[in-house]
Amino acid sequence: MRMRRALGAVAVAVLLAGLPGMSGLSGLGAGAAADPSVPSDPGPATTRPDVRLLPHAGVRDYWTAKRMRTAVPLDLDPAGNATTAPASTSGVQGRTSGRVGEGLRSTGKLFFSDGGTNYVCSASSVNTPEKDLVVTAGHCVNSGGTRVLLGGCRAGTYYSNFMFVPGYDHNARPYGTWVGTAAIAQGDWVSRCDEVAHDQAMIRVAPQGGLDLVDVVGGNGLAWNYPVREDGVRVVGWPAEAPYDGQSRQECTGSTTVLDQTGDAQISCPLTGGASGGPWFLRMASADTGFIFAVTSRRTTSGPPLLLATPFDATIEGLLAAARVAGRPAARPVVGPESGPGVGRPKRQRLRLVATSPSVGFGEAYQLVAETRRVRRMVLQVRTAPGAPWARVAKARVHQGVTVFTQTAAPGTWWYRVKVRKARKHSAPVAVSVSPCPMPLDRTPSVVGNTRCTSPVG
Repeated sequence: MRMRRALGAVAVAVLLAGLPGMSGLSGLGAGAAADPSVPSDPGPATTRPDVRLLPHAGVRDYWTAKRMRTAVPLDLDPAGNATTAPASTSGVQGRTSGRVGEGLRSTGKLFFSDGGTNYVCSASSVNTPEKDLVVTAGHCVNSGGTRVLLGGCRAGTYYSNFMFVPGYDHNARPYGTWVGTAAIAQGDWVSRCDEVAHDQAMIRVAPQGGLDLVDVVGGNGLAWNYPVREDGVRVVGWPAEAPYDGQSRQECTGSTTVLDQTGDAQISCPLTGGASGGPWFLRMASADTGFIFAVTSRRTTSGPPLLLATPFDATIEGLLAAARVAGRPAARPVVGPESGPGVGRPKRQRLRLVATSPSVGFGEAYQLVAETRRVRRMVLQVRTAPGAPWARVAKARVHQGVTVFTQTAAPGTWWYRVKVRKARKHSAPVAVSVSPCPMPLDRTPSVVGNTRCTSPVG
């Protein structure tokens, strides 16, 4: 068993085969005991990703309907001993999502094996130029560092026969089956025995029918350096332990808070084993994709049902870079300036336009307040760069001297002004900067300025 720090009175389920001797910990995904290797001292933490090329000939044939149906997650009993729960055939209870065809094509079930045992986790596609990555939990890819006698730590071993099935529903595979060709895990997860925060990994998958994964299901963005506390988080997974049967997508939505004992993010959610590696969406960009800021790592086994995860930090950028074919780091988004030509206090005039916020996050609506003493009819105009032509986006009748326009826009900086209809008079322009990343709940400038993301597509 992999040894972990004690969590006090909280019994936390570690979604890993071979995680600690902590009371009440239970794995949500699959993991099996690592094969013996040369013991080594844990040493200092490393942020270098660990990459393993995977034999993949015959993987699709290996996963028969029966093997997929009977694949199991690995759990830990209250004493911290590994136990495998058989695939449940009970009726699904609790909150469920819609069936196939109701969005979230980018999420799915991840199948893999260790020796003669077949396991399941959850995963989701990631948007990159190569269009061939999925993100999941580290313990769904590698067993993680394991304690040995005399205090040493041996590196974990990789699993095999990886296959990602987006939109899996009662053996239906509406978007195909995607075979893993490489596994990329956080180096700390693979080599250290006291590492829970970096329970994250990626799988590269082979094309199918001349198409890449993201061409078929879309790709999610990754968001990192976000605080633990967030609202409206959407957690998705394929739980396979009772009362769930692993045959359909399940989800929970709510606010994340801090687990005091570890600093992890926690969310009230009853999903069981098999949900490991499922995405935690900070914000949706479409019906199928959004911004993922964590993946399910652990769960409680006593008291209120909670899922646990550590929000991605800057190491996820290195993991993404290592996973990409070209090996280049993902470009950091550049937030547009919060000021621009003509921004600031307008001259005294009959028309005045004010933005309620000069900077907003991806997908957020914002208001532009127009004030006037005499004008009865006006139009709202926009342009995307100084000197560019103005385009009309809205028109309005003025009531009691004030009109409010509500707008949303793609990432970038947008300049607005109001103009008198059928006249040349207009207000001074104001600029609104729309970040390519969602805004965190904590909008302190230092927190907002530290957040980063990649863009979803589809």
